[in-house]
Amino acid sequence: MDSRYLGNILVHIMNDGTVFLLPSVLPLIVLEYGFSFSTAGFISAIIPFCLSMIQTPIGRIADRLPSTVLLRAGIMIVGTGALMVWMAPPLFIPALFIIGIGGSFYHPVGYAFTSRIVKRGSAGYALGMQSSSGDIGILVAFLAAGPLAIFAGWRAVFGVWGILCFSIAVITSLMFRGDGASPSEAKSSLSLLKKRDALLVMVVFAILGTVQRIIYTYLPTIFFLGGLDITSADLIYALLIGVGIAGGIIGGRFTDKYGPRKIVVAFFAIMFAALLALFMSPALSFAIAMIVILGVTSPGVYPPLYYMMREVTGGKLVGTAYGLLLSLGMLCGIGGVTIGGYIIDYAPNLIYVFAAVLALAGAAIALKFPKKQ
Repeated sequence: MDSRYLGNILVHIMNDGTVFLLPSVLPLIVLEYGFSFSTAGFISAIIPFCLSMIQTPIGRIADRLPSTVLLRAGIMIVGTGALMVWMAPPLFIPALFIIGIGGSFYHPVGYAFTSRIVKRGSAGYALGMQSSSGDIGILVAFLAAGPLAIFAGWRAVFGVWGILCFSIAVITSLMFRGDGASPSEAKSSLSLLKKRDALLVMVVFAILGTVQRIIYTYLPTIFFLGGLDITSADLIYALLIGVGIAGGIIGGRFTDKYGPRKIVVAFFAIMFAALLALFMSPALSFAIAMIVILGVTSPGVYPPLYYMMREVTGGKLVGTAYGLLLSLGMLCGIGGVTIGGYIIDYAPNLIYVFAAVLALAGAAIALKFPKKQ
């Protein structure tokens, strides 16, 4: 396997593990600083806000500068922010902004890099493996944060990940050696992104970002409100993330075999059915089965959408295109979570109906994708 691709994967694991570290230790931070939970909510939104605002311009830069340079720069910025959390307590909030800025580099740059170095026939699988590698980082962060925080304090959790970020930057310098060329499509017209099919992919990606953010944010809360203890609710969340690792790979494999349009439509339709089933049945064993299905299908839609955008733009401006997709997904996800909060206050289980309607809309719009890709 291409060492450049493996280096890209390693950066993804470290990037997502660090960027999504905050929720794993948030209760301890609230206790130390005496924040209200409303304030904690605003603090938790700092990194997603940076991601939503910065990923598109970073994607544009990725179409002009070498990806390998940007990948290493991004992970070192993330590492700097994590080390600041550990070593400079008064700079906690600025450090989160730095993590968010650095974390904005990876996804538009990393996915564009893969699209450029991987052949068309295996691009779906490569993008699926790449998507799943981020979930591996999140899962490791989630599972390791508790024991490490108990042993050395929650700040040390950020310190360890910060050190690992710089270590990966050094390791990948060797893996990326000899690949310092700038993308050939840097001067391509932005009008490529105004094409009907590109706009359809953006709309569906925004819907996916909203549905997935709702699922990942509120499932533990709904189970907790339903009478499950917090430890069990967190284990269900870990199951969701763990299954998602397989989901990205499956979605990528199926994309290469059946084409992106069929996979997007089918997976959204399955999400719709699973969410309605969760609304109608409170049985825990049945609910866990539905969560496994959601864990496969929601991350599994990302690889075909990345693949579709690469195809409809002719493989040009992929950095800009992916940055725009990711910003839209993050912004709409924040909006969906906000609306979901009001729904939770009114009737928690209605959140499933809200997400199901969005999933159905995603399937319907995906039917308009070009049939031959």
